[in-house]
Amino acid sequence: MKFDSIKSRLVLMTLICVIGMGGLVASQHYFTQRLITLNQQRDVLLRMGQDLLQMRRHEKDFLLRSDEAYFIKFSQQAVSFNTRLDSLVPMFSQYDLPITDVESLSNSIETYREKFQEVVALQRQIGLTLNSGIRSEITNLENRLSETEVNRAPTRELFGDLQLATRNFQITQEAVYAREIEELSTRLVSMFDDDQNLNVTLQRYQSALVALVNNYLRFGLTHNDGLRGEFRQSAHNVENQLKSVDSALQPLIEQQEAQVRIYGLGIAALTSVVLILVLIKSFATFHRAFVNFLTFFYRCKRQYQKIDTRKLGFAELKSLAELANEMVESKRNIEARLASVEAELANKKAS
Repeated sequence: MKFDSIKSRLVLMTLICVIGMGGLVASQHYFTQRLITLNQQRDVLLRMGQDLLQMRRHEKDFLLRSDEAYFIKFSQQAVSFNTRLDSLVPMFSQYDLPITDVESLSNSIETYREKFQEVVALQRQIGLTLNSGIRSEITNLENRLSETEVNRAPTRELFGDLQLATRNFQITQEAVYAREIEELSTRLVSMFDDDQNLNVTLQRYQSALVALVNNYLRFGLTHNDGLRGEFRQSAHNVENQLKSVDSALQPLIEQQEAQVRIYGLGIAALTSVVLILVLIKSFATFHRAFVNFLTFFYRCKRQYQKIDTRKLGFAELKSLAELANEMVESKRNIEARLASVEAELANKKAS
């Protein structure tokens, strides 16, 4: 198709605008969808962070209240965390992000969950209440011993000190009370070597106290010791790796935003350049044709001259030029015939 008419040029400019706008809309839609997907995944990361905070909250509530309801809530939150984590895997594969970050995060959350399960199991052994676990056994043995000679002079004070050290150790979990329990229980058992039945009960009591101390030592006397320190460290690992996953996603979002701007500006610039070039060419063609028409009308006052249609460019102007040329030719013929008639009349008059 030759764009040699004003109409075709207008159609061409319209097509350029439509194609440019279509390309711009298509690119914006494509990259916007990618950005929406990435931001949805980032929203998943934020929700995973909230899940982790809830898990830490349930963890602390359990340690404070020794209520297994918080362990159930912790487990439910862990399932929610893993479900959201699994949804990130396809996105990381699609955008060639380091899948090892997701795998490391999955391993860390599993370690954190397992460590907390060990804490709960150990707390069950110690006793979630005074009537369960080792604490219940110690209470029962103390009640039995309080009805024996152990609770009479001269061992009453020693037995009372041992009970007090046991209570203080359970409350404060300080090592000094653990040593005091070991020392006092050994002295108390040695004072009843002659009474076999009572000695057996005292040895059971001592074994229960030793088991209590050992479990608390395994549990951790401070937040950074023992099993508590291990699962707290695993929780920190999860937090750090969650930040690492978010850090890997952020540059991708910024890259997609930059591509939206680049493609949008590129398509708009290309469309504008092509449109301007077409307008410049059309203006130059029209200007040249207009000058030719002015020259034609100016010269027609003095001489018969036809317009060169090859220099006009637009088909509509060529049609006008052909009509003008026909008009000039018709005028020339009429004037020639008029001159011929006048010559004949002059000859007749002369004769």
